[in-house]
Amino acid sequence: MLMARKYIILALMFVLTYVTVSGQYTYDFNDGCREAYSKIISLKFEAGQKLIDQEKLSHPQNNIPYLLENYIYFLKVFISEEEALFEELDEKKDDIIDRLEDGDENSPYYRYCLAQVNLQWAVARTKFKEYVSATLEINRAYRLLEDNKEDFPNFLPNNINLGLLHTMIGTIPDNYNWVKRMVGIEGTVDEGVNEILAVLNESIENPEFSHYKAECLFYLSFIQMNLMTNKSKTLDYIRIIEQDKSSMENPMAIYAIARIYMSNGMNDKAIDLLVNRPTGVEYFPFYYLDYLTGLAKLHRLDDDANKYFFKYVINFKGINYIKDAYQKVAWHYFVHGNTEKYKEYIAKVEKYGNTVVDADKQAEREAEKDNMPNYHLLRARLLFDGGYYQEAVEDLTTEKRDNFLRNEEDELEYTYRLGRIYHEWGKINDGIRYYEQTIKEGSESETYFAANAALQLGKIYEQQKQYDLAVQYYEAAQSMENKEYRNSINQKAKAGLNRVENRN
Repeated sequence: MLMARKYIILALMFVLTYVTVSGQYTYDFNDGCREAYSKIISLKFEAGQKLIDQEKLSHPQNNIPYLLENYIYFLKVFISEEEALFEELDEKKDDIIDRLEDGDENSPYYRYCLAQVNLQWAVARTKFKEYVSATLEINRAYRLLEDNKEDFPNFLPNNINLGLLHTMIGTIPDNYNWVKRMVGIEGTVDEGVNEILAVLNESIENPEFSHYKAECLFYLSFIQMNLMTNKSKTLDYIRIIEQDKSSMENPMAIYAIARIYMSNGMNDKAIDLLVNRPTGVEYFPFYYLDYLTGLAKLHRLDDDANKYFFKYVINFKGINYIKDAYQKVAWHYFVHGNTEKYKEYIAKVEKYGNTVVDADKQAEREAEKDNMPNYHLLRARLLFDGGYYQEAVEDLTTEKRDNFLRNEEDELEYTYRLGRIYHEWGKINDGIRYYEQTIKEGSESETYFAANAALQLGKIYEQQKQYDLAVQYYEAAQSMENKEYRNSINQKAKAGLNRVENRN
């Protein structure tokens, strides 16, 4: 009996030891996980969740499904901007972290997964102004990634998030250096871009990493559009995206392509893409694409631009671009000759939405002024934003400026608009002349015209390799008195200085 009891105890100890060892969760980004990832990145969350649930049953030790589940949580919060959903999913996130922390620490995916979850939730928190928690999570993510890079230098997925962090930290203006000290990250825009490019190139060549291609392209297109001087480079990314036919069924890819078209003066192509994009109950609602469609149509002065903004403000329950959307509806009516409707909808700007992003802040400033925009300047601005440069110039030059410029601010905007049009039209010398005039006349203005003129001159001289002049104008852009678009202009100017100072 004693002998039998001894064997039972030994057997139980063996089982407990086996459970403890085998309970250390593994990481297998297998075909089922890749398919789930593809569905999630395409915003087909229900289909992605079904695949995740199947993977949990088939391979209960695999931690990758839990990482993918967090992608769903993050994207839902980031796209919807709904605070109640954020709070609900934030609690679920803790369970995911607990699970991931019990994973195999000898796997390169161990720290990578924990860093990914921390970084995603840090980004989500910024939507709700939880900046302290976001900073702590960014710091945690960065430390995990740096340690992972040291232990597993050839683990390419690590470079995606390191690239993002290095890029973003390289754009923080000097007056926010305390943020860098808190986060503890050093990096440059070029360093970050090169890290993400390394993963993109491998994802094209190596099937093992092919599932990362869409994510890399999305980040690179955004960085190229917003933080680099050569916007046309983004067209190279479009060609890569279009090689994969499934991209045309991915709202995130459509968003990226449409933005690239719009930033390169290819507004008609953007409209065609957005109007014909796939829709259906299988997709998580991405109402910002309605806003973007309205914007592209407004730039072409289409009669139906307003209906897309209406769809956005009616359906979207989030935080940003509500004020801006109402301003754009007001503009739509104004350029079509209906001043009463303009007044009706510009009044809604003060009633609805928030002032987190620069576009909403600018919309509220216009509403508070209680002063209708200049008809010719507004039409020229919209046409310019759509890449219709000839029509924009005609709107400013067919009538003598003395007949429609009402005050000093109109005069300043007039020279600025001509500078922007000629610059993007490829008539660089004319653009420089009008930019310089704008800076001379508006350096102390609270409007954004002089500051952005300086930013654009910095970009021109950087492309011409006249780096001393580029630095001069990038620094000038950050020193202006503008209250409009201040954050975005300063960020882009800092990114320019970062590129020039760290050029090879």
